[in-house]
Amino acid sequence: MEHGHIRVKDDQWDVAFVHSIWERGSDEDIRAIMRGVIMNSEAADAVRRAVPSSQVYGWPRFFKLFLEKMGDAR
Repeated sequence: MEHGHIRVKDDQWDVAFVHSIWERGSDEDIRAIMRGVIMNSEAADAVRRAVPSSQVYGWPRFFKLFLEKMGDAR
């Protein structure tokens, strides 16, 4: 699934965007979120806030661990 809005500006990352990708995104969309988390504190914050409220299986847990690992790397 292509998301035309995957190229968000720094101040446009929000929980709804992350939930949308987790629910309907492609593998490339997920990789784009991963790159966002690595390069952008706004993206990391949006993902961090999305984790507790997501009903999707798998991605919230993965990203929780990913954020923890990224915290160790920073």
